[in-house]
Amino acid sequence: MNRKLVVISFLLLVLTFNVNAQNFNITNERTFSSLFNQNVDTLENFHTSIRPFAKNEVSNYDSIMTSLDLTTESNFVSALFNYGGITPHEKSIALELSPILNTGFMMEKNELISQNLSELSFGLNLNGSIGKKWSTQLVFLSDHSKYPSFVDSLVQNKNISPGYGYTKDGQAFYGQGNITFTADKNFTFQLGYGKNFIGDGYRSLFLSDNANSYPYLKVTANIWKLKYMALYTNYQDIRGSDGNIKNYFQKLSTAHYLSLNVAKWWNIGLFESIIWQSQEDNFYRGYDINYFNPVIFLRPAEYSQGSADNALLGGSMKFKIRKKNILYGQLILDEFKLNELKAGTGWWANKYGYQFGLKSYDFLWIKNLRLQLEYNMVRPFTYTHSYNPTSISTLQNYAHFNSPLAHPLGANFNEALAGLTYHKKRWVFEAMSTIAKVGFDTNSTTSVGQNIYIPNDNRATDANGNRVDYGYNTTQGLTTDIINSTLKISYVINPKSQFLFQVGVTNRSYKNNIENSSTNMFFIGIKTAITNRYFDF
Repeated sequence: MNRKLVVISFLLLVLTFNVNAQNFNITNERTFSSLFNQNVDTLENFHTSIRPFAKNEVSNYDSIMTSLDLTTESNFVSALFNYGGITPHEKSIALELSPILNTGFMMEKNELISQNLSELSFGLNLNGSIGKKWSTQLVFLSDHSKYPSFVDSLVQNKNISPGYGYTKDGQAFYGQGNITFTADKNFTFQLGYGKNFIGDGYRSLFLSDNANSYPYLKVTANIWKLKYMALYTNYQDIRGSDGNIKNYFQKLSTAHYLSLNVAKWWNIGLFESIIWQSQEDNFYRGYDINYFNPVIFLRPAEYSQGSADNALLGGSMKFKIRKKNILYGQLILDEFKLNELKAGTGWWANKYGYQFGLKSYDFLWIKNLRLQLEYNMVRPFTYTHSYNPTSISTLQNYAHFNSPLAHPLGANFNEALAGLTYHKKRWVFEAMSTIAKVGFDTNSTTSVGQNIYIPNDNRATDANGNRVDYGYNTTQGLTTDIINSTLKISYVINPKSQFLFQVGVTNRSYKNNIENSSTNMFFIGIKTAITNRYFDF
């Protein structure tokens, strides 16, 4: 088991009795969060692009949960459906403990495969608090599930199952936890092991919850119409580690995000992130003091050091139209030259991506029906980096635990998605389709810019042995069409412990010059809504 995770888990368990339910992180899991998304998206002066939300930010969260047709009878059925743990009332110390259980059954069928798969993962969710300033959370689960064939190939090749930790011999672990100090209504400090999400979309081109958990320190300031986040993280490159934490290569990062509500209907955001190696040759660099600066705009500091660290810049906007219709977008810049863009010659280092989306609540005047449309494009080589001087690999790419930190497809793709979500009391109905065109790399020696783990130095060479710098267009390479369509029905068994019954069907089609397949998957089971797991890639 990951030793660092064990240590963090132990410390959080010890500190549970010294830490306030008011400022727990609210789950960002999409089915469960659909119950309160409209409430936060339509609030005035609320910053929806920094997730997970803190409970004290969503002032009506408890009333939303209470509105889910809860019963108060003191019997076994009521206890099963409404139990939320052990909470001493009217005392300064609170402890809340609930089980985590994901169990179910899946049938997978396509032209070559017909198999039945089981899902089984279990664990504990522990929340504790003291007074009004301290709170702590701990989630830990052990996963023993069998995955569909296209996911299983990922598990076998990369030793990860989507969103979880190191996976081998049919077992994976997942953990998240934090200690939060709420200084006052403006400032919050959180030391944690988990995930963060920046954006208003289904995907994020800045930072998503696609990869495994990671250690972080997060400082947030919410003043006037501004919300500012400084995020200090420790990512890991696990290639060649065989699951041994001692063999993980440590990558450190500082990210800043500034959200400004310019008007009731208009929000803008600024994002930046720097990633660097903790070890360079025989020198342990550790956390560079120059990047501990909590003030945004680190790019000048990076240039002043003459560093080869990986820097990303981005901007976002959101517009509310008649309160219930929301237009949003992101622009991410890795490297960029305007004159090269104007030339239109496909310069390799014009590395950028963008997102446009629409969310419409009470769509077609049907209460609690939400429509979401989104388009994402990421140019080749975005999020990649050059060779590490001491190896033939790249160690400063924008990735963690063999997974991209932004979009699960990495780079070199176009994607459109459409989704409908409807909820009534405890019932949630979801329909989602994603359509992607991706230009895959076919080997690890010559890159067309999709696999962000291949150094961007590995471009094709001309007759003179020089790297080719021009002619790179999005989706070139092994052009592949991927369509995922899912229809899912969920029933909230226990709102407080986020316990769901779920049934659904998915169709995945995958087509290129090598493979042409269509896979149907039916699933049914019980789920605890802890974290998002993305299988639509």
